[in-house]
Amino acid sequence: MNYQFSYNNQVNRTLNTVVKLFTELAEEQLAHITQLTRIGQALSSETDLNKIFDMILDEGISFTKADAATIYKVSDDNDYLEFEIVYNATMKMRQGGSHGPVGWPPVALYDEEGNPKLNHIVTSVYHTGKGNCFDDVYETKDFDISGTIATDKRTNYRCKSMLTIPLKDHEDTVLGVIQFINAMDGDNEIVTFNEEHRAMLTSLASQAAIALSNRKLIDSLENLLMQFMRSIASAIEKKSKYSSAHITRVAELTDIIAAKINECKTGALKEVSFTEVELKELSMAGWMHDIGKIITPEYVMDKSTKLERIIDGIELVKERFDKLITLFKYLKLKLSESQYQDFVKQSFHREDIEDVSQFLSSERDFLEKLNAGGEYVPDDSIARMIALSEIDFEYEDQRFFILDETDKKNLQIQRGTLNPDELKVMQAHVSVTWDMLSELTFPKKYQNVAFYAATHHETLNGKGYPKGLDAEQLPIQSRIIAIADIFEALTSADRPYKTPKTLSESLTIMGFMAKDGHLDKDLLDFFLDAGIYLEFAHMHMDAQYIDNINIDAIKSKYRSA
Repeated sequence: MNYQFSYNNQVNRTLNTVVKLFTELAEEQLAHITQLTRIGQALSSETDLNKIFDMILDEGISFTKADAATIYKVSDDNDYLEFEIVYNATMKMRQGGSHGPVGWPPVALYDEEGNPKLNHIVTSVYHTGKGNCFDDVYETKDFDISGTIATDKRTNYRCKSMLTIPLKDHEDTVLGVIQFINAMDGDNEIVTFNEEHRAMLTSLASQAAIALSNRKLIDSLENLLMQFMRSIASAIEKKSKYSSAHITRVAELTDIIAAKINECKTGALKEVSFTEVELKELSMAGWMHDIGKIITPEYVMDKSTKLERIIDGIELVKERFDKLITLFKYLKLKLSESQYQDFVKQSFHREDIEDVSQFLSSERDFLEKLNAGGEYVPDDSIARMIALSEIDFEYEDQRFFILDETDKKNLQIQRGTLNPDELKVMQAHVSVTWDMLSELTFPKKYQNVAFYAATHHETLNGKGYPKGLDAEQLPIQSRIIAIADIFEALTSADRPYKTPKTLSESLTIMGFMAKDGHLDKDLLDFFLDAGIYLEFAHMHMDAQYIDNINIDAIKSKYRSA
């Protein structure tokens, strides 16, 4: 569009040319500002480091038309510059970022004596925090560029113009270095990086550094969160002298199962896949699944026998047996045979006792075995114990008995060593886990940690605790932790309330649990078929308990023929 500035055609043409040039310059500058704004918005919302590096490269190349570029990130120990992206259009090479790792050795920032390396361009930029620009890098006398020249000869390339800029955060800490090589003009000729290039790339580097700093801050906070969780788990484990590594092993097994599922290409779980965020969320839940035990009393957690109190109550029971044996030995000498037999019948409420000492010794052994706990105590054993609890009489102002009401209550436990009241105390840890974790403001992407952790004792048939959730309400993450928790508990050799089980015994029990709707059948299939059970067993079980496994026989417990 031409404007009428003058009736003099030559003047008019000149003024229109000036207006056009200014308009093009203004539009170009506006485009640059718009581009920087867009880059800043994109970088501020991006958390994937690979994508951040890709974005820095693409935008820098787009603006300068540079033929090559390298992006370095400072190593975690601040001793090296690590290659994040290497790009060369002429050589048709692009490595790093979303294209996979570069694989080149890092550049040392210090010499063998620990002195800063200032004789190389990129290391000097790191240490000084100042950029460098060269019209022709071969002409520099301030830096050792022998490596660059050697690489050029080997690849038949020519590095000429070069711009190297530090990526600095708000505290002026250098997080990385970005280097562009051979800016190109419209005719595809190498030109120097001009002031506009430097300003634009410096602004880009500043915004990129903010994105990197934010990513490092997020990573640091997440690492701190995981470290805190593991610290809490360790503190809980130290409460018990028995199950001292239960939480650690469950978390480890949870991670193994989830990782194996991601590798699965066949079967019922082939469509299941966890993102990196979901894997970390599940791992957190694994570490936190027993956090509620922080309020569980040690005497409940470590109750190794049914009568255990400050001491094992079975010792008191055995003393009462000894007292009875002594009494009846004395009465055998003191009373007539008929009087003695009448006293025996009256005291024990039975007429079939021929040898009192032998009877009492046998019943003492029975109660000692009953006290030890187990998977299941039959009803006839409970009835036999109750009959013994009814032995209670006085002789010469002394009371003779075997079991008091507390003993009787505890010896009626049919599974494990906890009575109903103690079992409620133990089971309360799951509700406490939910109460504690649900009060925490987890990052949105980890919002399910509390639910996964607090539902590992729920069952698919709705008979679990604390809420009685059923299959429709339990995601696979909850089911994974349940599998891990049960398998670890069954195979562990350090539980106070049970003897160690073999691998086959443990898996058979899990097979019946799947049959009864406690465990996910598809997940148990995968646990067996993928060999996870054996991998974990070799890691944590004593070799003597790792026996041969018949997977088909185990599956027959919960899969119909």
